[in-house]
Amino acid sequence: MYGNTGKVIYINCSTGKTEIVSLDEDVYKNFIGGSGLAAKLFWDYADFDADPLSEKAVLILINGPLAGVPLSGTSRMSAVARSPLTGALAESSCGGYFPPQLRYAGYDGIIISGKCTVPSIIHIAHGSFNIVSSEELWGKTVGEAYVKIKEQYGERSRTLIIGPAGEHGVSYACILSDAHHAFGRCGLGAIMGSKNIKAIVIEPHKTIMKYFEEQKVKSLIKELTPRIKEYIISQVLHEFGSAGNLEGHMYTGDVPIKNWTSNFNEEMAEKLTGSTLTEKYLTKTGTCAYCVVACKRIVKVDEGPYSIPEGPGPEYETVAALGCLLGSSDLAAVCKAGRLCNEFGLDSISTGATIAWAMEAFEKGDLTEKDTGGITLRWGDMPTVIDTIIPSIARKEGPLGQLLSKGSRLAAKSINNNLIKYTAQSKGLEAPMHDPRGGGHGHALAYAVSPRGACHVSTAMHFMETGACNYPEIGFEFDLEALTDEKKPETMVLATAIGSIENSACFCQYADRSLTFAEMVGILNAVSGYHYSLQDALDAGWRIYHLKRLINHRFGLRACDDALTERMLEPARDGEPQGIMINFDGMIQRFYELMNMDNVEGVATVDTLHKYGLEQEAAIVWKKRK
Repeated sequence: MYGNTGKVIYINCSTGKTEIVSLDEDVYKNFIGGSGLAAKLFWDYADFDADPLSEKAVLILINGPLAGVPLSGTSRMSAVARSPLTGALAESSCGGYFPPQLRYAGYDGIIISGKCTVPSIIHIAHGSFNIVSSEELWGKTVGEAYVKIKEQYGERSRTLIIGPAGEHGVSYACILSDAHHAFGRCGLGAIMGSKNIKAIVIEPHKTIMKYFEEQKVKSLIKELTPRIKEYIISQVLHEFGSAGNLEGHMYTGDVPIKNWTSNFNEEMAEKLTGSTLTEKYLTKTGTCAYCVVACKRIVKVDEGPYSIPEGPGPEYETVAALGCLLGSSDLAAVCKAGRLCNEFGLDSISTGATIAWAMEAFEKGDLTEKDTGGITLRWGDMPTVIDTIIPSIARKEGPLGQLLSKGSRLAAKSINNNLIKYTAQSKGLEAPMHDPRGGGHGHALAYAVSPRGACHVSTAMHFMETGACNYPEIGFEFDLEALTDEKKPETMVLATAIGSIENSACFCQYADRSLTFAEMVGILNAVSGYHYSLQDALDAGWRIYHLKRLINHRFGLRACDDALTERMLEPARDGEPQGIMINFDGMIQRFYELMNMDNVEGVATVDTLHKYGLEQEAAIVWKKRK
């Protein structure tokens, strides 16, 4: 086997049993790796009746076949489980240095079930893996635990760590890799915490990779690396981070403000954009293994109420979610709030979105001091957000902390189902910080049909609609107009396949923007020996997408759940997209038609599933329907 090792670690935390699961090469070829292979393993290993935080639930972390290849954008892995936030498929990805080390250790991934009797870590070193008690780490922040682990296992060890939010079961708790990179979305940190696993630690191993075509891999690395580095998007990301175009996004109406009630604020555009962050607080850039883009921000705020020592800084989503969405243009406060989310192990998108929901509900009188425990919620009140709200969420303390720890949808339902009108989410997952009313109407379709809920990276629509990529070799050479529905369903068909490939091969969607589709498939073949044609690769992408939809069907989701909230579909109130309607119903019905999906059940027809080799899966889902 090439690229992959064919070996996945299985750990039952309840019994202490550990073993190696060996996978056939055909399974890799059919599901690529990463989120695709994790979804397949979830289908095979999961108890679909299990609560997400129960002992019977499984957490699966899987590398892409390219992890460990010294090429920008390949050092990523995916995680899959059942989300405590949505009740449906949880999927998240993470970069950094952990994925290559797992590959060098000889493993493609980890399946975790059961629950440890005491707080523990999973330790991987020198061809062995075991569970080790770590009660002394429980209750510590991510940064504190990271320091302790480094002291014990060495500076070169790599880590996945949860914070207090994961320990307390906050439904959008995340997992931090080396205290910086994050499995951010869907509450995977809560799942890890429910198993009494504080961290996964891997000690360094020799850099050994076996390629199908070694010389071709080396040639491609030599050819692609300078192109990736010199690509205009890469240069902007390096200089200004992912928030580098916040100002530009603001002027198109792409940035949601004050809980999606506004699309334009000139002050925020100037004060929160990436160039301002670079000028005022950046100390250096950070990166993932082997990446020449180096888009990560390392920041320091020297003085004032929001001072923080040098450490991880905010990316675009964090800046918008903890700045624009809350009605604040204070960049130092954003840096502080983002750092707190890291330390507590909270997804910054869901944190900001849930607080913003509460602020609007409080402003309208639908949420009262009785609900908040006497805490007053006001737009832009960052001292309260930082000193009170975020810590209370992470520890589920007091009425407000307990309420907001549920996420916006469940919090709204627990007060009054009518309050869902203030949320911006799909399937319970709070939307990322790109407003489809201004960023492009295809985003609305992408958010709705994404298996994990509102997401702009589970498909490639975000980049295809904004003109960041073009793939004429597979029929995508549309000149798309952002604020219309024209050709968006047709684009979405390809976007589902490309997104599935990216998240399963675990390509970084920044670094691969300068690659043609043929080059993406070419490096995948040269490393893994999959022998994909371009059509084979697309078919693998669609196979993975349909499998994820089948998983959600077993959790009770149907086509009616491919929906956006009232707030997300009402015409924008200001800015460039003011008054423009989104033809959402027309787009989604056309998408179902093009994908041969049942517009009631929300999954592909039996014939379509058979076409992609999902006969057994189709039999289970469609038999239950009858």
